[in-house]
Amino acid sequence: MKDIVLIGKKIFFDKSRIILKSLPDENWEKDWMVMGGEWKMQDGCLIGKETGNKGGILFTRESFDKDVMMSFTASTVLPATRDVNAVFCAHWDEVTDYLGVSYVCGLNGWYNGKSGIESNSAGGFCALTSSYSYTPGKEVRMTVGAVDGHTFMVVDGELVMEYIDPAPIRGGHLGFSPYCTMMKIRDIEVREICWEKFIQSYEPEF
Repeated sequence: MKDIVLIGKKIFFDKSRIILKSLPDENWEKDWMVMGGEWKMQDGCLIGKETGNKGGILFTRESFDKDVMMSFTASTVLPATRDVNAVFCAHWDEVTDYLGVSYVCGLNGWYNGKSGIESNSAGGFCALTSSYSYTPGKEVRMTVGAVDGHTFMVVDGELVMEYIDPAPIRGGHLGFSPYCTMMKIRDIEVREICWEKFIQSYEPEF
C-alpha cells in the first residue's frame, strides 16, 4: 500500500503501526461484538447480513482514542449487490439501540449506486460520488479512517473520497455495516496513523 496523500496531509502507511490484526478465525468474537444483523465466520471471512432497511452493525470491542485507519478486503455476497460499508469513529446510541454518532463510508450505496462518506450526526455531512462504480461480488481492498476529522476512503490503492469535517467526531469503534445487504470481510488491520502536514503548491504550466 502506498502513502495516502490528502489535502494538506500525507499518511505514511508502512510507518503506521498495526495495533489490531484479524484474519478472522473461530475466535473472532474476542475482537468483535455484534450490534445488529446476523454475523458468522466462514472460510476465513466474516459474513454480515441484514435484510431490513437498516444497517447490520459489527464493532471492534476496543474503542480507540487516537487517529486510526482500518484496512480490509471485502465484497458483497451475491446475489447481494450493494452497500459495502464500514464505520469508524463510531459510537452506539443506547436510547435508539442503533448506530449513533459515527462516520459511515461505503461503495454502491445511498440507494443510487454511489460511493462516499457521511457523518451520522446532527447536522452531519454527506459526501458522495458516482465516479467510482463497484462490481458486485468482486473483492476490493479498502482503507478508511480519519485524521483530526479529515476523513478518507481508499479502494484498491486509489483515493475515492476525502472530506474535512468542520465538526470532527473524536475516538470510537471501527467496524462494518451491511445496509440491507450481505457482505464478507477478511484480512482486517487497524493501524495507528502516522502522518505529517504536507504543503503543496503549483509550478507554472506555461
